[in-house]
Amino acid sequence: MDFSIFKKTHDSLAENNRIYLWVIVALVVVILMQQWSLVTERTRVVLQPPYLDKAVKIGYASADADYYESWGLFVAELVGNLTPGDAGYVAKNLGKLFDSGDYQIVKGKVLASAAAERADQANFFFQAKKTIWQPVNHTVFVYGILSQINNDGVTVSKVHYTFSMGVHIEAGRPVLDNFDAYEGEPHTIKWLINEGKSGEKKS
Repeated sequence: MDFSIFKKTHDSLAENNRIYLWVIVALVVVILMQQWSLVTERTRVVLQPPYLDKAVKIGYASADADYYESWGLFVAELVGNLTPGDAGYVAKNLGKLFDSGDYQIVKGKVLASAAAERADQANFFFQAKKTIWQPVNHTVFVYGILSQINNDGVTVSKVHYTFSMGVHIEAGRPVLDNFDAYEGEPHTIKWLINEGKSGEKKS
């Protein structure tokens, strides 16, 4: 009897078994890695502002400048075109964007602005002209013209106006703070430096 045939068959089976064993080990490693990624994955909900009309990069804690500017423009348009009738609705929806501490301040300003409009029997109309993203302190400036229009449709006043606010990303979601609104140009760092220099010259 030729036992060499059986030896070759046995060696071939042993080699195949070793290959199958390594394949199984590799599959187990891949499955464990997939399970780990599923367990440790953090849920992301990315909000997109209505004024964004092109692709941008939005990470878990950062985004492109266009994304920040779009949220600033959205809030400025919302607050700048306020009417007494929609003040409550605007204030409520801003609560979804601003952090809890700043929301109460923004809500107070919105309701106070609506009360002033009601007393003057006029509405505000804001026309944005320029948006500026200042990355050093995560601030968006929205500059434009704020008009006050009475019930007859006549423009009572028209001033250069700026809305500013901080915008940062938390878990893929925009969070706003440090809201401010004032007459004149945006108070950027460059503007503050120039104002400081002009003040020194006057003194």
